[in-house]
Amino acid sequence: MLFYNLSEMKRNDAGYTLVELMVAITIVALLSVTTLGLMTSLLHSAIVTQREAVAETLANNQMEYLKTLPYDNLAITGGPIISSSTIPGVITKKIEGRTYTITSSINYVDDAYDGCGNYPNLTLEKQYCHNYPPPSGAPNPGDTDDYKDVHVVVTDNTGTSLSSLDTQIAALVSETASNTGALFVRVVDDSGNPIEGATVNVVNSSVVPAVNATYTTDTNGIVIFYNLPPSTTGYKYVINGSKAGYSTLGTLAPSGTSQPTYSSQNLIAQNSSYVTMTLKMQGSSSLVLETTDTNSNPLPNAKIYAKGGYKKYTATTDTSYYYDNLIPSDTRPTTDSSGLAALSNLVPGDYYFCGDSGATSCSVGGTTYYLAAAVPYGGSNPIQPIIIPDYNPNSPPSTTFAYNGVNYLQKVRLMLTTNSAFPRVASLTPYDGSLSSGTLSNFTFTLTGINLPCSSSASSCSTHVSFKQSSNTYTASCTGSNTGVSLSCSVDISTASVGNTQLVVNVGSNTLTLPAAPLLGGIIVTQ
Repeated sequence: MLFYNLSEMKRNDAGYTLVELMVAITIVALLSVTTLGLMTSLLHSAIVTQREAVAETLANNQMEYLKTLPYDNLAITGGPIISSSTIPGVITKKIEGRTYTITSSINYVDDAYDGCGNYPNLTLEKQYCHNYPPPSGAPNPGDTDDYKDVHVVVTDNTGTSLSSLDTQIAALVSETASNTGALFVRVVDDSGNPIEGATVNVVNSSVVPAVNATYTTDTNGIVIFYNLPPSTTGYKYVINGSKAGYSTLGTLAPSGTSQPTYSSQNLIAQNSSYVTMTLKMQGSSSLVLETTDTNSNPLPNAKIYAKGGYKKYTATTDTSYYYDNLIPSDTRPTTDSSGLAALSNLVPGDYYFCGDSGATSCSVGGTTYYLAAAVPYGGSNPIQPIIIPDYNPNSPPSTTFAYNGVNYLQKVRLMLTTNSAFPRVASLTPYDGSLSSGTLSNFTFTLTGINLPCSSSASSCSTHVSFKQSSNTYTASCTGSNTGVSLSCSVDISTASVGNTQLVVNVGSNTLTLPAAPLLGGIIVTQ
């Protein structure tokens, strides 16, 4: 019995095995990590709670401060309410080493209780007249400034919202007579969809006080500017719209009898004006210019005149555009040794080259060059206008055109000549040969340009038009006049294959042959 006890004591004195020790260490480590994680989480939660408490105090203080201001002074500097006394919309405070940003926004509210203001349509009235519909018998005062909505938000240096407060403030005497007006600006994309978060700037330096207000559009793509002093003549209120990734646009005053596509505004007291602006999704790398002679030889050192994008005026006879690299100053690009150049930040849309008739402001040195044809590499429209497409970064185009290591949205070959008598083509319509356009055995089209003389009889027409596809030639029958600016033609392309064709125009000893695929220089056979 004594021997047994001694043996047990010896075995116990031996301590733990290595395995047992490792298990114990692992358990202790896991408990430590869990405890540390819990402590870290609790500490972070305490810090966030403290910051939220600070932000809530800052938001309350700012709101109480705003409530002490005279009603007329409740307007943000540069905001949608115009006032001679304004307050900053953004202030910062540093507390315990952390920066807090306090942002205030103030806007008018149109309430249906006394009737809604004058809106351009019922949809807008329902959206912007609170508590719609008006009660039976309510007047229609025309004003949209019943009271003010005040919103205060406090964010940290990461932009995280920590506290937010809203209230509504009314004047001591409401619905008083007003000698000011309001301006509604709606910003949409080229499909008519509202653009939220677009920046709208309204400027008028001729009124007192001068107006220079900036605000962003809401979810409906709308921003409303209030308390604007009347400016009934001269179209003094200039509106500018912009958003990152989109084109920019500014309004214009009428020019003589020409009405702007996007017009600046006059304002009448106790009335509202309405403007809709269309911004287009835009890429920075827009167009590669490839200049050649009519035999496809590159033309270096060529200065190229281009215009297009937004059209300035509504009249079809007016051909002035927002983008014009000669007016008001000469910013024409010059081609490199390979005859190439590029244009950037072009608004999506139609572009034209070398003047309205292709005869001005394209040159090499002091020599004038005429545009025989502008033929695109991409899109679906052969010849002019050359279309710069919209650019959506979430759905980039499958085809781009490289130049100097940059991918561009479009590329065009400008075929130039010094021969003023050379045939020049400006447009081809329609340009797709399909069954829906009529039978392919008698496909009719119109060709416009310069130096295309013809007559009312096809058999005596001096301009000969044909289309080539591989080894096949399809000759057209055309009529026109001696002015040489338009031809009406028909052609049998019933045996043509699906794909592009080459337009060939011959006048006397001069022949213009547009390039083949991958360029679009002719009818596109789709059926």
